[in-house]
Amino acid sequence: MSRSQRVPFPFVPIGTLELHTKAVSTWQRLLEDIATARVEILFENYILVDGAAADALLNAFQSAVAQGARVRVLVDGAGSYAMTPALRERLQAVAEFQCFHPLRWTDLLLNFRKRIMTRTHRRIVVIDSKIAWTGGIAIANPWWHTATSPFRETMLRMTGPITAHFEIAFESLWNTKLGGLPQPQPQRPARDNEQCLLPQKAIALSCFRRSLNFQIGKAKQRVWIATAYFIPPLRLRRALRFAAERGVDVRLLLPGPNQHDHPNVRLASRRYYAQLLKHGVRLFEYQPSFQHAKAALFDDDWTLIGTPNLDRWSYLSNHEIAVGTRHVPLAAALGESFERDFESCREITLEMWKARALWNRFQESFFGIFDQAF
Repeated sequence: MSRSQRVPFPFVPIGTLELHTKAVSTWQRLLEDIATARVEILFENYILVDGAAADALLNAFQSAVAQGARVRVLVDGAGSYAMTPALRERLQAVAEFQCFHPLRWTDLLLNFRKRIMTRTHRRIVVIDSKIAWTGGIAIANPWWHTATSPFRETMLRMTGPITAHFEIAFESLWNTKLGGLPQPQPQRPARDNEQCLLPQKAIALSCFRRSLNFQIGKAKQRVWIATAYFIPPLRLRRALRFAAERGVDVRLLLPGPNQHDHPNVRLASRRYYAQLLKHGVRLFEYQPSFQHAKAALFDDDWTLIGTPNLDRWSYLSNHEIAVGTRHVPLAAALGESFERDFESCREITLEMWKARALWNRFQESFFGIFDQAF
């Protein structure tokens, strides 16, 4: 990260790190952490709706409450719109509950930009001020480990000083009277075995995307990025192309057609394929299920893991959260995960792209007209 970047949270030493990429182990570890809480649980997610995942989460909350823990739950009004009144009542029986920017007709007419367009897309879990989780998981059945083919996800479990920064980030939306995030300050370069919380504040603060562009620009060996939605702005497209042209191994892990929850967005994103392929960027479409992970690997020591996608919603309208970590073992683990995923992908080559069907070209061009909305 450049010396001139201003961020609200400094680099801190790493405690312990666990990378979770399999649905069964992710849910088992996360629910175990929640159920054993003794003091307080902070839980924020974009999507929390009825189903097996929500039932398991409520059971874990109940176990924590029985041991004296306070539970606070923050969900997004759009992402969790399908939550039933029955589930809301069950949550309110065990937790303090808030809905961020509920969808209201009056806001649609009178306050569209601030209340309707601005969402919290963050995933934050903090247990007893000791353990923090982030990543792309949602509390819905497509992510639940008993699904026939769960969505492909990446989660990071952490201990250490960064948990205090996650608490501040959570409080910034839970209680805006506290003043939001700390005032951004100049940040020094990262040392080995350090990490930093990178918030993306809707409209105003862009720590994640600045870090992403900086790491792409300084990479020497590889830039591997996984994203669920890919509508890249010009600056990001240029950064990826320039990196590939200087000999960096640039690969994008993207969703294939299977289980995609917004297929029109996928079609719009494909309009950028030709430009990237011509400059040497390699594109991989994941086949087994919906590739929903948000993670990036740079060379052999730097990772970015969190909630932002590479689209305009994440860049401009959403509150997001990510963790930048300089740690060789975590980078190695993430690299192995990428390698396994690439084996389950269909790589799109320039020759294949030029030979695609006329109907596919039409759909990509048509939905590409609306990519400003994505």
